[in-house]
Amino acid sequence: MEFPETRRTPLVRTCTDTGEGPWNELLGILRATGTSFDVVLEDLFTDWPVERVVTSALEDGLAGRHPLLLVVDERALADHDFPVVAADLRGEPGRTFRIAAAVLSGFPSPRAGFADHADHAELQPDRTFRGFC
Repeated sequence: MEFPETRRTPLVRTCTDTGEGPWNELLGILRATGTSFDVVLEDLFTDWPVERVVTSALEDGLAGRHPLLLVVDERALADHDFPVVAADLRGEPGRTFRIAAAVLSGFPSPRAGFADHADHAELQPDRTFRGFC
């Protein structure tokens, strides 16, 4: 399968959202914080596990166009912080961690790269990055 073209960081949704409430709320947060992304066709990856989406992106050479992939799964839409999965496509291809939607706009930064954020997330009880203390 060919991964869809996007100009900005691809945002993939893997779950259905009955009523569109949480999905629209998440998109509103991302837009309000200035996060740069393009939504990939919403039904293309329905019911795919995160690992399969990331593997597909890597196999299709998405890393040549984007260093990062964002995935919204059922857990992301069920949590009030909307912990989106961030997947590294270049530095440590396939490495993932969760990041609260509200802090995505500053990620990655010149001072802290993907690995810094991922390492910090691994230290949290729910393994979600919400900012550096």
